[in-house]
Amino acid sequence: MAKPIVVSHQGAESSFQLQKLERSRLYGSKRRLPVDPDGQPCTRAALTDDGEVLLLSGMTALGWFDDRGRQVETSELGAQAPDGQALAPVPSTLGESQPLEGPVSPLEVLDLAVTSIYQLSADSVSEQLATSLASGEIWRFRFNYRPDFMAETAFLLANDAGTFALIGQPAPAPYLPPNAPPPPDGADDVDGDDVDFEML
Repeated sequence: MAKPIVVSHQGAESSFQLQKLERSRLYGSKRRLPVDPDGQPCTRAALTDDGEVLLLSGMTALGWFDDRGRQVETSELGAQAPDGQALAPVPSTLGESQPLEGPVSPLEVLDLAVTSIYQLSADSVSEQLATSLASGEIWRFRFNYRPDFMAETAFLLANDAGTFALIGQPAPAPYLPPNAPPPPDGADDVDGDDVDFEML
């Protein structure tokens, strides 16, 4: 069982168990199952390039290797920001109290590129937070399910169906005013030489 989401609001902590909302849970799912002439389920396999070895499920694994062919352990891997700076590991926030920020505007939630949604069941909720959520207020907090190199943004909200945490990365869309000037000439040009398809 995963550790709970713990948040702090006006000096009081609240704790929630989380369950990820899956599309299949909401709408159901179908699965195509290939069978052989006898009606028995087929098992997926692959041949090596030379056609001599049959690879079944569980016979391969993902690995990282350096320039000298030495396998690199997962614990040795790191991450870089777009500017090339090394990123520091970010621990999981589950079980660790995270301060709530807000209340925030619903427009801020609409600017979130949502990657996961969790339905929350309360272990304990402060009276102030329960009242705030019941009135429709939305709160922001930092979220990281497992240790990695980038924490995500979470929004805590509630409606008639329950309490939810929306997880993702902010992706605000720039809006132009009604009388904005057109983009300069050549702004949409693609860098590089024109491709002559007759050469292909």
